Amino acid sequence: MALGLGNKLQNWLDGHGLGAIIGAVLAVIVTLALILVVGGYWLVMP
Repeated sequence: MALGLGNKLQNWLDGHGLGAIIGAVLAVIVTLALILVVGGYWLVMP
């Protein structure tokens, strides 16, 4: 299963440009940052 996932990832990387890869990485980073900020705010607020 992991090998199939690796092949799919390799095909996706081959099919997309560098801009799409950078955009996907930035989207993941922004999403995680928002989850941390909103989650932290929610935990601190009474």
